[in-house]
Amino acid sequence: MTQVFAYRPVAMRSVIGDYYLIALAALLIGYAIFGKTFAYVGIPPLYVGEAVFALGIIAFIFSRCAIGSFAALPNLLLAVLLGWAIIRTVPYIGDEGIDALRDSMIVVYGGFAFIATALLLEKPERLQLVIKFLRIVALIVVPLAPILVLLSNASSHSMTGEGQVTSEWSWAQVKIGTTGVHVAGAALLVFLGFQRAGIIWLGLLVIAMGVVGSLNRGGLLVIIFMLTFASIASGRLRELGVVVLIAVALIGTAFTFDLSIPTPRAERDVSAEQLVDNVGSIFGAGNSQDLDGTKSWRLSWWNEIIDYTVNGPYFWSGKGFGVDLGADDGTIHVSPSNPVFPTRSPHSAHFTMLARAGVPGLALWLLTLACWSAVVFTNMVHARLRGNNAWADFFLLNLCYVFGFIVDASFDVTLEGPMAGIWFWSAFGVGVGASMIYRAERAGVGLPHEELHARPDVSWPKMKPHSNTPQLP
Repeated sequence: MTQVFAYRPVAMRSVIGDYYLIALAALLIGYAIFGKTFAYVGIPPLYVGEAVFALGIIAFIFSRCAIGSFAALPNLLLAVLLGWAIIRTVPYIGDEGIDALRDSMIVVYGGFAFIATALLLEKPERLQLVIKFLRIVALIVVPLAPILVLLSNASSHSMTGEGQVTSEWSWAQVKIGTTGVHVAGAALLVFLGFQRAGIIWLGLLVIAMGVVGSLNRGGLLVIIFMLTFASIASGRLRELGVVVLIAVALIGTAFTFDLSIPTPRAERDVSAEQLVDNVGSIFGAGNSQDLDGTKSWRLSWWNEIIDYTVNGPYFWSGKGFGVDLGADDGTIHVSPSNPVFPTRSPHSAHFTMLARAGVPGLALWLLTLACWSAVVFTNMVHARLRGNNAWADFFLLNLCYVFGFIVDASFDVTLEGPMAGIWFWSAFGVGVGASMIYRAERAGVGLPHEELHARPDVSWPKMKPHSNTPQLP
């Protein structure tokens, strides 16, 4: 009888965590498909993301692994960063109200990292659910990606010269760069052997990449970076070469037949010419005046932020979370499609941290990201050297997802919102939790279930699975 009553609280805590993961998965899928439209579900100023955040705090407490989640250095640094962000937010709540809280969410959403870490430590076999979840996201997002980004692109340009949104409404308003992360993540699931793929699905994947790359430089850069990094880190350069040759052949064919898809109310069409122009603009050789103008506008604002922080009076404090940086800095976005379009954030998470939290805030931000990257990368290398290639590829997939969001956030307003911010910090927490579980396995303590190491057979063209990687029958 004593054993029964001793077991029930443990089982109850586990059930709470399991149900919360279902809610979190639904939230992340909603963001991936519907974007900003889904983010505004709720009662202002509390929306669906905040509701799931509150439930996550409850699951975090009931996991009994809350203290253990702080045993990892990346989470400790994140806690210090979160504390500094709160210090730079509280003074502005009285005057700026909810805007101050919203501006601070770029760091406050880091609470999802602690939640993810604690729930993985509570039940290490939940790591297997991460792969299953990403497979579901890939199966949904890849076919829908072209429709999602075309609708969002048209919606984002349905503004007047004064920056006022028209009465038109779209059921999906995704950030194209964020969709690029999900599309590239879907490709990596196949590339790294975590998912099988047929020829039709691979064709849809190519189309999704082409549409994202044509309409958004950030999305194109994310896809290129994630696939290249994964190929180099996993030693699959031959497969990358095959992908590049296929891409060149497809772009050449599109050029030959002048294939293009016009997009309403937008200055860029989906075409091979636009794709090549976007590639050129990334390396400083673009021909589009609009692309060059956007780049100049960002650089000008970033230099101004450096002047009043690194070289100015806001070195230690920054301007705080709550100040409308676009208005306070006197910066406007001038381009053919948006003659005047002010924005609160300088289109870079790093410069957002510098402007709002000063040099100490930026230093903590970069140190937290660097420490997390070092921990996960080190575990990936160690797993590869030990021949635990399933573990190594899991860490690599995690790295690519987080790096993809960082790359996109370096040139756009990404992590400031819940659509990408909650995804990013959840992936951050998964990396910390997986690293702690792997370290425990190496020490022979708390071994996770064997299914964690299982992967389906690889169906990527000409890819040879590692001989020492356990495979599902």
